[in-house]
Amino acid sequence: MSPSGRRMGEGRPAWKRLLLESPRRRQGGGAGAQRFLLGLCVHAWLWGASGSPAQVFNLSLSVDEGLPPDTLVGDIRAGLPATQQQQEGGGFFLSEDSDDSPLLDDFQVHPDTGIIRTARRLDRERRDHYSFVAATLLGAVVQVEIHVNDVNDHSPRFPLDFLQLNVSELSPPGTAFRLPGARDPDAGLFSIQGYTLVQPSSLSEDPAEPFFQLRYGAPGSPPSSSPLEPLDVVLLRRLDREAVAAHELQIEAWDGGRPRRTGRLRVEVRVLDENDNPPVFEEREYRAAVREDARPGTEVCRVRATDRDLGPNGHVRYSVRSRQAPGAGGSGGTLGDAAYFVVEELSGVVRVHRPLDREAQAWHQLVVEARDGGAEPEVATARVSIAVLDVNDNPPAIHLLFLTEGGAARVLEGARVGDYVARVSVSDAEGDPEKEGEAAGELSGGLGVGSVSLTLEGGEGAFVLRSGGSPGVFFLCVEGPLDRESRDLYDLRLVATDAGSPPLSAEETLLLRVADLNDQPPLFSQEHYRASVSEAAAPGTTVLCVSASDADEPGTDHARLRYALLPLPALCRPEAPRPPAECGPSFSIDPESGVISTTRSLDREAQEAVELRVVAHDLGEPPLSATCLVSITVEDVNDNEPVFLKQVYNATLPEHAPVGHCFLQVKASDADAGLYGFVEYFLYAGFQSYEAPQAFQIDPHDGRICVSQDTDRERDPATYDLLVKAKDGGGLSAQAFVRVELEDVNDNEPVFNPLTYVTSLSGQAQLGTEVINVLATDRDSGMYGTVTYELVLGDLSSFFTIDSTTGIIYLASTLSHLESTTLLLMVCARDGGGLTSVTNAEVTIHILQMTLAPAEFERPKYTFSVYEDIPEGSPVGTVKAKESLNSSEPIFYRISSGNLDGTFSIHPWLGTIRTQKPLDHEAQPVVVLTVQAQLGSSPACSSTEVNITVIDVNDNPPVFPRASDEVTVSQSTLPGTALYRARAEDRDSGPNGLVRYAIARQSPSLFAVDAGLGVVYLNRSLPGAQAQACTLTLVARDLGVPPRASLLLLTVIIARQERSPSLTFEHLVYQVEVSESLSPMTPVLRIRARPLGPQGASGQLVYRLEPSTDSAAFGVHPFTGWIFLRRQLDYESTQMYNFRVFAWIPEDKLSQNVSTSVIVHVLDENDNSPTFLHDVLFLKVRESPMPQGVIGKITAIDRDSGKNGQLSYFLLSDGKFFKMNPNTGELISWVALDHEQRAHHQVAVLVSDHGSPPRSATTLVHISVTDINDNRPYFPQCLAGKELYVKVLEGQPVNMLVTTVFAKDLDEGSNAEVIYSISSEGSSDPFKIDANSGEIRTTRVLSHDYGPSYRMTVIASDQGVPPLQGQAVINIQVIPLSRGRTVISQNIRHLVIPENLKPTKVMSLIKSPDHLQRQYGRKLHFSITADDKDGHFEVDSSTGDLFLSKELDYEMMSHYLFRVVTKDHSRNPPVNSTVFLSVAVEDQNDHSPSFREEFIVISVAEDTPVGTLVHIFNAKDGDGSFLNSRIQYFIEANHPGMNPFLIHPSSGTLVTMSPLDRERVPTVVLTVTASDQAVNVTDRRLRSLMAKVVILDVNDHSPTFTSFPIARVREDAAVGSLVHHITAQDPDAGRNGRVTFSILSGNENMAFMLDESSGFLTTASPLDYEIKSQHILTLLALDGGTPTLSSSQTLTITVLDVNDEAPVFKQHLYEASVKENQNPGEFVTRVEAMDRDSG
Repeated sequence: MSPSGRRMGEGRPAWKRLLLESPRRRQGGGAGAQRFLLGLCVHAWLWGASGSPAQVFNLSLSVDEGLPPDTLVGDIRAGLPATQQQQEGGGFFLSEDSDDSPLLDDFQVHPDTGIIRTARRLDRERRDHYSFVAATLLGAVVQVEIHVNDVNDHSPRFPLDFLQLNVSELSPPGTAFRLPGARDPDAGLFSIQGYTLVQPSSLSEDPAEPFFQLRYGAPGSPPSSSPLEPLDVVLLRRLDREAVAAHELQIEAWDGGRPRRTGRLRVEVRVLDENDNPPVFEEREYRAAVREDARPGTEVCRVRATDRDLGPNGHVRYSVRSRQAPGAGGSGGTLGDAAYFVVEELSGVVRVHRPLDREAQAWHQLVVEARDGGAEPEVATARVSIAVLDVNDNPPAIHLLFLTEGGAARVLEGARVGDYVARVSVSDAEGDPEKEGEAAGELSGGLGVGSVSLTLEGGEGAFVLRSGGSPGVFFLCVEGPLDRESRDLYDLRLVATDAGSPPLSAEETLLLRVADLNDQPPLFSQEHYRASVSEAAAPGTTVLCVSASDADEPGTDHARLRYALLPLPALCRPEAPRPPAECGPSFSIDPESGVISTTRSLDREAQEAVELRVVAHDLGEPPLSATCLVSITVEDVNDNEPVFLKQVYNATLPEHAPVGHCFLQVKASDADAGLYGFVEYFLYAGFQSYEAPQAFQIDPHDGRICVSQDTDRERDPATYDLLVKAKDGGGLSAQAFVRVELEDVNDNEPVFNPLTYVTSLSGQAQLGTEVINVLATDRDSGMYGTVTYELVLGDLSSFFTIDSTTGIIYLASTLSHLESTTLLLMVCARDGGGLTSVTNAEVTIHILQMTLAPAEFERPKYTFSVYEDIPEGSPVGTVKAKESLNSSEPIFYRISSGNLDGTFSIHPWLGTIRTQKPLDHEAQPVVVLTVQAQLGSSPACSSTEVNITVIDVNDNPPVFPRASDEVTVSQSTLPGTALYRARAEDRDSGPNGLVRYAIARQSPSLFAVDAGLGVVYLNRSLPGAQAQACTLTLVARDLGVPPRASLLLLTVIIARQERSPSLTFEHLVYQVEVSESLSPMTPVLRIRARPLGPQGASGQLVYRLEPSTDSAAFGVHPFTGWIFLRRQLDYESTQMYNFRVFAWIPEDKLSQNVSTSVIVHVLDENDNSPTFLHDVLFLKVRESPMPQGVIGKITAIDRDSGKNGQLSYFLLSDGKFFKMNPNTGELISWVALDHEQRAHHQVAVLVSDHGSPPRSATTLVHISVTDINDNRPYFPQCLAGKELYVKVLEGQPVNMLVTTVFAKDLDEGSNAEVIYSISSEGSSDPFKIDANSGEIRTTRVLSHDYGPSYRMTVIASDQGVPPLQGQAVINIQVIPLSRGRTVISQNIRHLVIPENLKPTKVMSLIKSPDHLQRQYGRKLHFSITADDKDGHFEVDSSTGDLFLSKELDYEMMSHYLFRVVTKDHSRNPPVNSTVFLSVAVEDQNDHSPSFREEFIVISVAEDTPVGTLVHIFNAKDGDGSFLNSRIQYFIEANHPGMNPFLIHPSSGTLVTMSPLDRERVPTVVLTVTASDQAVNVTDRRLRSLMAKVVILDVNDHSPTFTSFPIARVREDAAVGSLVHHITAQDPDAGRNGRVTFSILSGNENMAFMLDESSGFLTTASPLDYEIKSQHILTLLALDGGTPTLSSSQTLTITVLDVNDEAPVFKQHLYEASVKENQNPGEFVTRVEAMDRDSG
């Protein structure tokens, strides 16, 4: 490394002294700063040392990389001229090119000699050049360049060790595939110099003809790239995957070092298959043979082809080419060769596809294709030649030609032996076709594989086969006599057999019929027929059928018969004289059927038996005949009905009579004899209800009625109306009516409802005051149901008495001596039989002590009566109350409850009750009013009960359920039979409501009516003429004056007996009463139909219901007639069902359907509990000094009816302030409510129905008493009637605090905000008051001489409307300073004492600065001036220590001023010294805020706008100072993030902060905290209450349908079948969320019925797909809110078709003609039929 140096010009580098810093100490910014300062110093020194520019010399050094550390690199001095090398000896300064130069990390430069050595091994690839400047102390500068020489220390390296290339075998030569190049960090010759393709040692291919070569550094590469790139592997010749599937290459990269370094890349070239090979068959032509009887699917041969390609390209599939020339040996035919064979696609097996026939085609040629699975498939073909081998498969053929008349297969039974019957010829298809005609005539000659023989089988010798002369021709001839009656059909069999192997034969069956001749006479099945017929048989009635047969051929005139009657003498009974005509012919016979029937009415009494002669003859030529005898007996019929001795029976029976006890016997007689005179009795549960009663049974033989189960008059009906039916053996019946009345026994105890009563009573109440009315009921009747009451003896029961009849408790002793307390009474109830209540009633009475006794009514109950038709404004009666003796206050009257509709009014001073609206006895017969009387402004009032009976007037006529009705009766109905019961209702009561019945305008008088029951009877026999109808006018008239009446037109249809159907029901109308509590499948009624006539009808009776909406709830057993429930009934939905029932006999095709009507009355059960309209009710009422009467109405509903739906209301709690009207549900405030005493009330209300057992429900009512400004502010420091005295020292500066007053107000909100002022009256000029804090200060300096005292009135005004004021009188005494010669000194001491300081020493006056007290030996006496003593402070007379003797109270006195006088008795005269002590009481926060309640419940509607006031919270604080008593409020929700409310921090008003949504947050529980504002935050006191805010629902959501809008139903679905369940959701609560459903449109044909509550959509009538296949209904979902919200849905119902329609021809008759000798298959005509079903 020889240095070279030269001058380079001027420069000012940054210098670094080698002596100051070693190369290893380059540390961040501090070193840089040092170098900078050093550089400045050196620079300044250089410029100072030489005035000329510095000379710069260059020194270039080099060193190999990788040498060990401390290797010599060079000497800096070598860069200086030789002349200067000797002069330099002071060291060098260095300057690097930049702060991050690694020079001093990689090299060591000696600071004195300039020798450069390596500090570590160098890496050229990391850094190949270093540069720095060195300066001498003489100013010479050397620019040093150090180059790092490269050495070959890196091998070439590819990015990947292995690479896979996918190359298609169809890639052309010259195709290049890019490879990644290798990298070598070395430079120059040591970098990559080239690539070599290394052939593997296991290479199987010819090296002279390689597949690949390398190409790199191709021309045209980018200048920036390496000259060896890109690197490609080039394909030299085509690849063949089938020969070599993969090639492995080794690519080697090498550099120029010695030795050179290399790197390798292994490349696998995978050859991708292409479809370049066609399939190849193993043979070019395949030959095979198959028998002609081979079945389809038989394997013929197998072809095979292979394909060298891979995957789908090598998968071969076979097929037969469909288009090809017919086989060489074939006859062509209509089908090609390909149609007879098929090749399996995958296996190549050729199989028979169709039956072969060698006679038609002897061999076949196929072309089979082999096709691979490539995208462009390759195809190869091969020929397949198949020879068909012959088998004996053609049997001989037989040909027949009949030689009889008409060419039919028949022969006359009179044919002679030898007569020809048919010509027979035989032939065989086997053999040479050209010789078939010749061979056909040879019987035994060879035809193909043999000759044909013909034989005859059957005939039993009657026929024979004879040769016809020609070959193969034969004749069938008669061989014996024929008789059709012995044998009319011969089964002959012709068998032709060939000579093949195996031999084949053919058979021809010949059915040869023998034609008839009329050679057989008729023959009756019996010689003597016997029959019977009822004398009631109508003309035309069939008696019997005679039958004769003829052995000749059926269907011909030879066997067709005709019948006739031969006249015989009539046989009449001698004891029955009859006209001759009565004994004449009574029967006729049908000439074709032989049916004998009556020609006129019969009379068994005139003619008991008839003899007839019947002749039968055929229609042959000549005709043949036969005769028989017929005997007919006339039978008696049941023509007498049973008759009851009485039509109506009455009986009484005590309840709980033992089972089996018989209490009545009915009797009926029948004039008929035998079976028809035998009477059986049946019992039914009502006049028109034919169900057996459960409580009674009847002996079917003697008619005794007995008890069958326990009867309870309170549980069961008190009266039973029974129907007794008497039926004779012939089925005729009569009926009578039985009324059974149950007599009551004492089996029930009285029961209180409710069991607990709560009320309140004034302590000033007068004797006889009504307290409360308890109620007990007894389910018994009469004296056993009469309840009396008595008080259970107790400690305080003597104060009260009870009315034993009414249950009203009265005050019996004064209560003024009792304090406000609560009394508990027990009441017992007893019935007339001596039974007492199991549980006694508890009565809680709150005694309220009041200064003024309430007014007392003269009577605890008033009773008035008034007619319902009096005009409005009419007086009803007058109530009167009297005041106490010591009162002159007026009395005011008002109606507090019972007057919901405002029907009555009361004069407020006179107490006169008048009507305000029309009255209606039928709507409300009794009105119970509660009238209150209030004495002046007394907070309590008294009340009385006013019972107003609305007297009925006859303003309602009787009303029939319908204007007209009809009933059908038989013409044979006996007189006295009850036919119909008329029922009319009159809403009036008493005689005005009693109804009597009569018949008007009747001619003739066929009918009569029971005036009381309305039962219509048949009065005499019906006329025997043709059927007719009678119209009756029934009159229902009440007993009022004048009477009112209504009419009913009753049509009585008289049915002719002879027109009765073959079946009849026992009753035209069935009625039954069914409880709604019965479960499904319970039988409720049995209907019965019976055949008419004596013989009846054979076969099983079947019953079914007529499809209808009403019948959908019921089912009928098809064989027994029991009607049962399909679903549970609901009285509240449907009270009555009316439907029809049909009966018929399926086996009797001639019988008709008969029907009857069934009426089902649903009986109400107490199955619905009362429900309140509101789950929780919130009421608000303003506080008032007097009771307010009705403050709200609690309403409940009960879906039951009658007593089950009648409701009574009771209070379960808080009877001290409220009462409940049990009938109307009115909540009555009968004690004045005071918000300040109690702001919230919660009462529990019970509602109970009158069912048995009763059902009940409870609800909570929250009553908020809102505040009014009824409380004046008051001053705790200055109680009423007293004044406040304050002392102040004269001469004090202006604005001195005199005292602080404060006032409290029990109201809340602005009604409690207090502002202070000083009354203008009085001497208040020197003072002022702060309107907010109440601080009184001076306005000038006070002087005792000018004003020794002041009296002023402070007014505290609240902010209510109108505002109220409170006053406090304050006396301010001005204390003078001491004057006189004995007063040596006086001063003023100010003290501040907290009010909670315990009694203790406060200060020592001896420490006073007065000079007298500092002298020693003085005798001093301390005392408080007598005028200033008030007991709170004391002073020790000798020591002068001031003590607090009792605790202070800021709220009572906030400032004290007193004088302490010190007397010095050591001097004469004694010298006084006065100290004025001004003590300010410091208020301590010793009172916490307080709420009246710890928990309240309030409500707000969810649609309340944001910012609406919800509630005002009011907390009180007893502290006196402004801050300690100032309340601030804040709230916290139990669930953070769910608080939509905001509270005003000062006023406590709770308002809505965000919109409310009950469906998201139904309730919010808030913790309301009240805190005072003490100055010290840690001293602040808190008090909290829990407030539950109930968000009341409003109807803000419409129902949303959740059910699918598509339904399907089969057209054969039974009426009442469920089609779809409609569902909808409404997130609202209560009635707002209760959804009902209805059908808006689309149901005009009433095909469907939708239950409004459950949403079940059922079929209401039969469906028919063929009439209407789709129904589109518009459904409405409606909620119960106000206003109601709704939504609709379109429901598409698809009716599914069933095969219920038979095909119908378009024409009933088709006519066509056809020419003879037409070939088979010729078109004749076209018939068409239609089927309305689908599919």
